[in-house]
Amino acid sequence: MKIHGRGLCLASSYGKANAMEVQSISHGESGTRLVQGIAVGVIATLVVGFFWGGWVTGGTAKSMAATAETNGQMSVLVPLCVTQFIGTDGAVAKLKLTKYGHDDVVREFVKKVVDTEMDYSFARACASGVDDALAKTAAKG
Repeated sequence: MKIHGRGLCLASSYGKANAMEVQSISHGESGTRLVQGIAVGVIATLVVGFFWGGWVTGGTAKSMAATAETNGQMSVLVPLCVTQFIGTDGAVAKLKLTKYGHDDVVREFVKKVVDTEMDYSFARACASGVDDALAKTAAKG
């Protein structure tokens, strides 16, 4: 194939020369504009997708999944922790004597809930649940 002049391509088919016109968009400055347009379109799509469309990267998705998993575990484990704490002898009495740091008292009396070690955030959530349970009991009685 040979390109002549203004986008005319002469292709020989069995020895005959046929004039076939090639689109001018793929030649010269038009081709450059096409590539620039595609690049701008891709960048605009990415910006809109990530900032307004809710797209996230793999790392952010993993972080969001881990947070959801932790919240799900807490919603199950906190009531068990509260029950375990209230059922322990002397725990409620010591909690009532302590004005601040209820999470430390909870960590003192409850070390583990269903094979889950008591960490700081879990102790805070459990202490908050214990405070709520004691407030409800006090309001009833």
